[in-house]
Amino acid sequence: MESILRNCIEANRLSMQEAARLVGVDKSQIVKICQKNYPNWQEKETEYVERLKQAGYKNSIPQHIAIDTDVLVLTPSVSRFQSLADDLSAPDGTMSSSIGMAIGTAERGKTHSAKWYVQNNPNASYVLFVDGSTKVQLLRDICDAVAHTRPYSFGGCLTTLEESCKYTRRLIIIDEADKLPIGHLEMLRGINERCQLPILLVGEEGLKTKTDRVPRLRSRIRNPIVLFDRAQAVDVAAYYREAAHIDITMETATRLVQHAQGGFRSIVNDSIAIAKMSKASSLDTITDNMLEKLSA
Repeated sequence: MESILRNCIEANRLSMQEAARLVGVDKSQIVKICQKNYPNWQEKETEYVERLKQAGYKNSIPQHIAIDTDVLVLTPSVSRFQSLADDLSAPDGTMSSSIGMAIGTAERGKTHSAKWYVQNNPNASYVLFVDGSTKVQLLRDICDAVAHTRPYSFGGCLTTLEESCKYTRRLIIIDEADKLPIGHLEMLRGINERCQLPILLVGEEGLKTKTDRVPRLRSRIRNPIVLFDRAQAVDVAAYYREAAHIDITMETATRLVQHAQGGFRSIVNDSIAIAKMSKASSLDTITDNMLEKLSA
């Protein structure tokens, strides 16, 4: 949600310094309140907007669409992903078949879901596998994510992970895992068993094909495997409701999902473009003209 005080300042084309002078406080205080980083900022915001109004400035909020791209829409795919991650990280859960898998083509929202889960679960960590990384480099990345340290040797990494997982159930989510060589996947299977560290592999569909070829890996993959489907019109409508606090028609949602070809990342990028067009035209609804410009 945008700052009411910032909107008031911008609507009246004031600088932060000018607003501070009119209100009678330091510029730094105005900036912190606009950033919602000041004690009792809500009360101060209301008070200072009223002072500006008394000084003859309008208390109008620019009409436009504002997008919060950090929201997570609980589509069926996302809900299944969260359930799998919760199941793997449950302190009293079984370690049998404790390697999970979430797959789907690019732009389906896998990475966004993984990062959101880690941000909201202190015992979960995220690692992006970089193609070409050695086993030790991958282990060091995992140690950094789990224990905030990067041991130099393979043995040092093992010791660190064993100690970190001895008393607390942790979950490591490895993104772009479809790029992992079989040898790396075999190593992760061993880490999973030795360190009692649940692992959630996230990647494109080729990941399942790769693990299916190795019985020792296949037998340790927990069911059900999560498949990230194409976004649907109802998901797009939910996204705009959560991210922009506006309701869009199913016709508009259908046009948006068709333009994005069901890709979540494209849906988000389109919403950012729409927000810019909205601000430029001072409109708080999605118009046909905006949709046509997206396709231009």
